[in-house]
Amino acid sequence: MIFIELSNFMLLQAQTVAPEVTTHEFSFWKIMFHGNLFANVVMVTMLCLGVFSLYIFLERLFYINRQLKINDMNMMNNLNDLLNDGKLDSAIQYCERQNTPEARILGKGITRIGRPVSDIVSAMESQGQIEVSLLEKNLNLLASIPSIAPMLGLLGTVIGIIMAFFNMANMEGSFSPSTLSEGIYTALGHTATGLAVAIPSNFFYNLLLTKIDKFILKVQNMSTDFLDIINKP
Repeated sequence: MIFIELSNFMLLQAQTVAPEVTTHEFSFWKIMFHGNLFANVVMVTMLCLGVFSLYIFLERLFYINRQLKINDMNMMNNLNDLLNDGKLDSAIQYCERQNTPEARILGKGITRIGRPVSDIVSAMESQGQIEVSLLEKNLNLLASIPSIAPMLGLLGTVIGIIMAFFNMANMEGSFSPSTLSEGIYTALGHTATGLAVAIPSNFFYNLLLTKIDKFILKVQNMSTDFLDIINKP
């Protein structure tokens, strides 16, 4: 009887003095902005680059789709009929009404009809370069983000490691693992953010380039067909 009461008393004491386990909720926000002021500035810069890359991508995507969505399958046939009838002015006006990159390139070639073929090709190539440059506007800025973001992430990583060792060097009393771990997850948070910005930006850039490359190939085929039309005997 005494043994049972003693056991119950010891169990009650163990339950009373047992330390309460606290769980910390995982938070990306806390990881990203846990460092010092300089580390937070780097983090904000990377996030701004991510927003900027998304803005450029959406703006260019809508612009390119708007410029290339008009696809008149009968344009070459209509130009062929007008040119065979000798209606150069009507052909030029028809291209102006289309108001597409392809039509502007062909219209520039029509204005050079009567000159050597080399002049016609040169005029069309010049107009083609203008149209491509309009489609590629600000793409150089988008292309630089995938290289800048990881470098900023590496900078934040170095800052986090320096912060961890600085806290360790100036800590009084016994060593606490949390002192080192806080600096490490701050550093890794910057690395992850830099990659999270760079990877989509690189995908956006290559997606837009693919659309522009398809346009260039299409224009080359149309230019060949146009030269065949004006060189018919």
